[in-house]
Amino acid sequence: MADTVEQGAGRWADLLTQLAKLNRVYGRLRVYQWLWMLLCVLGALAVAAPRVLSQPVIYFADAETRFDTARYGGIYNPVAPNVTGLAVAFGDANEVLRQDALARADVRYGSPDYLVQFIPQGPGVVLARGVAPTAAEAKTLADAGAEELARQVRAAGGREILRNMLGWELWLALEPVGKPVPTPFDALLRELIRTQAFPMSRELEPFSTPRTLAGLPREELSDLARAFEARYDLWRFAINTRNATLDALCGTAGVTATGVREQALRACATTNAQAAAELDELERAISRLRALEASLNYVVRTPGGSFDADTPSAAYRVAAALPQAPQARYIPQLILLAALVGLAFGVLGVAVDRSGGVAAKSGEIWGYRELIRNLVLRDLRARYKGSALGYLWTQLAPLGMMLVYVLVFGLLMPGGIAQFPVFVIVGLLPWNFTAEAIMSGTGSVINGAALIKKVYFPREVLPLVAVFSSLLNFLLSLPMMFLVMAAVQFFTLGRLNFAWTFAYLPVLLVIQMVLLAGMALLLGAVAVFFRDIVHLVGILMNIWFFLTPVIYPLGTFGNGPAVLLIRWLNPMASLIEFYRETLYGSAVAVGQIPTPAFPALTSVLRVSVTAALFLVVGYWIFQKVSRRFGEEL
Repeated sequence: MADTVEQGAGRWADLLTQLAKLNRVYGRLRVYQWLWMLLCVLGALAVAAPRVLSQPVIYFADAETRFDTARYGGIYNPVAPNVTGLAVAFGDANEVLRQDALARADVRYGSPDYLVQFIPQGPGVVLARGVAPTAAEAKTLADAGAEELARQVRAAGGREILRNMLGWELWLALEPVGKPVPTPFDALLRELIRTQAFPMSRELEPFSTPRTLAGLPREELSDLARAFEARYDLWRFAINTRNATLDALCGTAGVTATGVREQALRACATTNAQAAAELDELERAISRLRALEASLNYVVRTPGGSFDADTPSAAYRVAAALPQAPQARYIPQLILLAALVGLAFGVLGVAVDRSGGVAAKSGEIWGYRELIRNLVLRDLRARYKGSALGYLWTQLAPLGMMLVYVLVFGLLMPGGIAQFPVFVIVGLLPWNFTAEAIMSGTGSVINGAALIKKVYFPREVLPLVAVFSSLLNFLLSLPMMFLVMAAVQFFTLGRLNFAWTFAYLPVLLVIQMVLLAGMALLLGAVAVFFRDIVHLVGILMNIWFFLTPVIYPLGTFGNGPAVLLIRWLNPMASLIEFYRETLYGSAVAVGQIPTPAFPALTSVLRVSVTAALFLVVGYWIFQKVSRRFGEEL
């Protein structure tokens, strides 16, 4: 331990020595430059510390699912573009585990510290990793995940067996003479066909080769039972979702008596067309569930129809060992790394200052702070001048837009996102801030032509005023956002679900302001020489809106190349996700509770660097062309 401390002290001493050499070579740093570097280090720590210090203590436990590739090798084949049957099995297994957790009133499943990860290891072997805050829970999750995946692998094989059996029933129905006497299981299969309780990816066709339950080998019988179980779970989940939707439409969430609730739903269906359609689909799903349940019970009672996950067979699990220690969190190392990143930003800022005189220009702009203040207030007064409601429009305008999106995407095109009004407004307000700042920033220099010709002041003031004015409008709309969040949470949960991650909001605001300031400086300067930019930006903002996950979760499209490209080339896509993750949480289905969290540090660093680059480039171009503004205007 002492050696480690001495080594760390030696590294810091070496670093200070190198900084001293640089200071002697390139000239002494001024006081404000030292303060700037200190501010960068403290800012980096402020950004990183909440995420680093809030890392949960987690344990990893690894179980295995093993299956015969000669029997189930088709599961590696694509079933959709870029999606294999194994990926579908992973998703189905996770959904079963999540629904089982909800049935126990445990809403943690899917959070970063309570989940199951499926990691392919090789042909026929998949690692099921349980992640949980205690060793026992991690082992339980890993074992449950491995067992459920083995069940899903068997179900994939059982679906083809069932297809052949249902096809044989169709053949018998079409055979004019010599039909064999139907068995009780034949009657159950025909009920499945009648109710469409087991939809197939391909349409059923008559199958002339007899497939009977008595003629199935033990492994195939187990596969068939698992196929029934998997489809039974899917109908059960569908029924739960439709019940939640009906409760939201008819206000029956608090009704516990079955008879009273059914009467209320039928009364609601007489006046609400959507509730009537949901109720019809619910009744169909219930009849399909009953048909599947009867078939499943019949097969499970047959010798060989039961499933012992730990018995070596065509698909089974290898249980996890109890983890002995939690995963290392590397808190000191990450804090040190954040400080070094902040120091690097500080050194870069000093270099830019020495080459471009940023400090002198910043001091000059600060000297005109009263002008900036007056111009921002003038814009705010002009915006609501003559309106009866005045500043209340800062609350009502985004609220109205939110209601439009909730109506269109929540009711007419339901996506099943929990607390959808909160999901929308948390992304909509930062986007409105962006759109307003860029639109007004683009025309800021042109619109300030009269002022430029009359008096001298730093021309950078005009784009910055556009950003500050939009920021003030954004801040004035925040109370309405928190009010909407509180109302929706009280209605859906019966309590508030605000998190201390809300304190991260100023960090996101600073990053967004740096980004918008750079864009406003760049576009404001270019628009002076190319006036069409003002009209073009309006069109581009509409396109940009739909490329940014304001009204939809980006995770809906997976993590393919297109999504990664949007995240890397569209900084607003990541910023909107940061706001949503901090204030709302990850998008989850109706019936679940979104849990706010801190955004990933690597993503925040990437967006921060992008914002800083925009500011540097925008400022540099503005400085280069600002001396010609008088001639062009």
